[in-house]
Amino acid sequence: MELTDIQEMSERKLPLGENLVFEDSAKFIGGSTFLEAPLKGALVLTNQRIFFEEHVGRRNKRTLIRLEVPLSILDQVKISRGRLWSRTVITLIYRSKENTLEQPSFSVRDYDSWKASFSRVSIGGLRIV
Repeated sequence: MELTDIQEMSERKLPLGENLVFEDSAKFIGGSTFLEAPLKGALVLTNQRIFFEEHVGRRNKRTLIRLEVPLSILDQVKISRGRLWSRTVITLIYRSKENTLEQPSFSVRDYDSWKASFSRVSIGGLRIV
């Protein structure tokens, strides 16, 4: 983790009652009707939602939340362990407000931390596969 990553984490303001569980650098790789791959940024898990932030700009960097999913609407989370030359993939499965099946997938670094983090949050109907 670089110093800039640590600074961004410490500057994040979450609503009262929402706590950061885990975050990791991530790359959006597909599966959403709302986003176009590839996008690089951070996947952030709190006790209430999971969201993907993209860091944009070169000189004046800013953060845009590109995808935000309340944990209460998730049907399933799949965490696939990376192989020798590939990274771990997290897939979120849920129905959007438009009732379309969404399955956004993200390439992340740390399988064990994500697996442990998802086990620490309470989500109705969440199954970790």
